[in-house]
Amino acid sequence: MTELSNPARSRALLIGAHSFTDPDLEPLPAVARNLDRLAELLRDPSVWGLDAGHLSVLAEPDRDQALGEAGRLADEAEDTLLVYYAGHGFVHDLSNELYLALPRTDPRRLYTALRYQDIRELLLGPQVRARRKVVILDCCWSGLALHGAMSATGLGGLSDIGGTFVLTATSETRTALAPPGETYTAFTGELIGALEKGVPEAPPLLTMTTLYRHLYDALVAKGRPTPQQRNGNTAGAIAVARNRHRPPVPGPEPEDAVTSAAEEASVDPPPVDSPSAEEPSAEEPSVGKPSVEEPPDEQSSDEDPSARGTRVRLPGRRRRWTVVMASALVVAALGSLPVALNLIGGDGSDADAKAEGKGKGKGNLTVTIGVSAPLSGDLVGLGRGIRDSADLAVKKANADNAVPGVTFKIRALDDKGDLASGHRNATELVADRSVVGVVGPLNSAVAQVMQKVFYDAHLTQISPSNTAPALTLGDGWQQGTFARPYDTYFRTVANDTAQAPAAARYLYVKSKRRKAFIIDDKQTYGASLAQSFKKAFGEEGGTIVGESHVDAGRRDFSTQVSQAVTAGADVVYYGGEYDAAGPLSKQLHAASPGVLLAGGDGICSDTYATVAGDGADGDICTMGGAVPGSLPSAETFIKDYKAAGYNSSYSSYGGYAYDATSALIQAFKSLHVDPSDTVPSAKRESLRAAAQNVDFDGVMGKVGFDANGDAVSQAVTVYRLSGGAWKAVQA
Repeated sequence: MTELSNPARSRALLIGAHSFTDPDLEPLPAVARNLDRLAELLRDPSVWGLDAGHLSVLAEPDRDQALGEAGRLADEAEDTLLVYYAGHGFVHDLSNELYLALPRTDPRRLYTALRYQDIRELLLGPQVRARRKVVILDCCWSGLALHGAMSATGLGGLSDIGGTFVLTATSETRTALAPPGETYTAFTGELIGALEKGVPEAPPLLTMTTLYRHLYDALVAKGRPTPQQRNGNTAGAIAVARNRHRPPVPGPEPEDAVTSAAEEASVDPPPVDSPSAEEPSAEEPSVGKPSVEEPPDEQSSDEDPSARGTRVRLPGRRRRWTVVMASALVVAALGSLPVALNLIGGDGSDADAKAEGKGKGKGNLTVTIGVSAPLSGDLVGLGRGIRDSADLAVKKANADNAVPGVTFKIRALDDKGDLASGHRNATELVADRSVVGVVGPLNSAVAQVMQKVFYDAHLTQISPSNTAPALTLGDGWQQGTFARPYDTYFRTVANDTAQAPAAARYLYVKSKRRKAFIIDDKQTYGASLAQSFKKAFGEEGGTIVGESHVDAGRRDFSTQVSQAVTAGADVVYYGGEYDAAGPLSKQLHAASPGVLLAGGDGICSDTYATVAGDGADGDICTMGGAVPGSLPSAETFIKDYKAAGYNSSYSSYGGYAYDATSALIQAFKSLHVDPSDTVPSAKRESLRAAAQNVDFDGVMGKVGFDANGDAVSQAVTVYRLSGGAWKAVQA
């Protein structure tokens, strides 16, 4: 039975940093308001009821104050010890550890910040008597706290951490958010709202699992960074707050009332672990696994509902559950109606074929190719180009009757360039049994969280744009050890091991650049590209005069520009996307017109040229493959794309997306297919093997894959910005 943590025997520490002496650190006034309101709520008897002496608030501490106060409260707490931090977060370049900013922190000297590992070790010390521990972090990269001894992957035999719950505002690769004009930061604002107003349909006590699920749903619905959690054993049942929600008094319910599926049916629960975290071992079955709500029929009448999950289901609602489940079955049956029509020779397939542009034959089998790409947000231009190019390939295959009796269609999902959305898309596409393969995603970091999902389901994935070498070569690629992680993953574009050397060679040999300053956005794609360039430029004979790692959302690069110019750099190499590279180029050329900016295919965008302005002429980018207009097949693709009337440009990766889609269709064609089947007779694993062996001339050149899943064509083109347009200067 869930019980409220005893306020008399519990302690809480709230740490925040909202003003900073370093000019590069933006002030965070919302953090101060976070602390004030959280302290009020935790002291409120209707929430937790902590005595003033049992709750410590450190608004602007130094490192010794923070650790000293944490140690004091850890010595006193016997029931639950809660530690909360809000402010800027940093990732150490060498150790990859999380550091928490303090007022006098220098981002270039992270020993001036609060090392999260020090807090972790303090809370795990043998002198700590608290039975339960809760850590809440509201800062960038806070998901890094989910690794190590207080995570599912680093138990190391420390039995005293069984009651620890770690809740973070973001994953290890994402920034947190302090929305302009809002009273609190995005994550803590939702937490405060849950404590103030309660959580509908939740038990009288708010467990940490309940709070996590509520925060997840609220933040994802607003398109904000996705929270993460880890809990040891039963830590998800820790309750530090009463539920203030007061449901309306129910009136008589009509016997024929049918509750909407959106209100009553169980939705997919949020991921219980950080997508990038390792899975727990077989010896740790309960770590990181919040309780899953069970249907009310499985709950005994004398059991405390709060011990079963995050919702209270009153006995009077048992019939409504049955109605909803029946409704769901009806919907499922209706959803299968087109298949049934195909089976009995109805005309549903004709309508589908016409909708898909099929020009020949009569398709009895509809096969889906999934697409995952950013269809909203900053990268929408690239994402829609991928989606529409895949759609064009499908329409062409249907018009040519590529596989007699089979109609192809795409199912495009928006991943927003976000890890959590990508993971969710992968799960959704796997669940759709008509999906035989997937094109995408755009971002390498998103691909990392999708790979294993597809691998476990034997579902082939071909990306038109991922260039991070580790996706095909494994994490040891920089040391020369190649090991393909997942044999269901392929790509049609050259990886960074080809792109970066091409840029380095052009800059050193053709452009006579000798000193490079490197900046990356800490994301998988950008960091990988930057490290590849660093190595290649050095091998050419160039000198790296400095490096900087910035948040992906950074748009003010004044510090980095100053560092580059002061160091005498004649080129700045940026590992990242065009949405940040454009402002960087504009600021760089304003400070020093003679310095070039260079990058990979992520900056080869018309938007980059527009944002960077006239001073950006001479900047370069690289892109795998041949110049689209140099191949007859590409000319036909461009002509057909324009004729199709798509609203977006095919952009940087349209040709590769067309080839990726065509590769899946070719692989499917090579298998025996009976058009009378109601589901594809070609098993997913069979299609994967067929994809490994495709070989044809595509839009961007020869299409085929080596033993690691990389494109057999690793050609790279260098583009130079001239007159506001990218022009090929070297293949």
